[in-house]
Amino acid sequence: MKTIFSICLMIMLSFCTFAEARQLSASVHIIEKRSETPPIEVIAIDNRIKVTNAPVGSKLEIYSVVGIKVAEIEITQPSGEYTVNIAKGYYIVRIGETVRKIAIR
Repeated sequence: MKTIFSICLMIMLSFCTFAEARQLSASVHIIEKRSETPPIEVIAIDNRIKVTNAPVGSKLEIYSVVGIKVAEIEITQPSGEYTVNIAKGYYIVRIGETVRKIAIR
């Protein structure tokens, strides 16, 4: 986002005179939106998946390593443990935009 803004600013400045460019660059303020939400944590312990900082109402999706969805659980609280009845092995867990690899043992 900052890079796109810089490119647009350079293009605008190239069409202005030097005095106009100085005035324009002095009046532009860069505002960055910073995410204050902590990252989602996913930990597998035996046949349980412990989730921390997940948005309530989102889906915990579990995929095999070849991409087949094997389970889907609705998140009912920001932090909690969910028991899964799937075979032992390696899986990919997705909650919204967060993706993690886990091992069920």
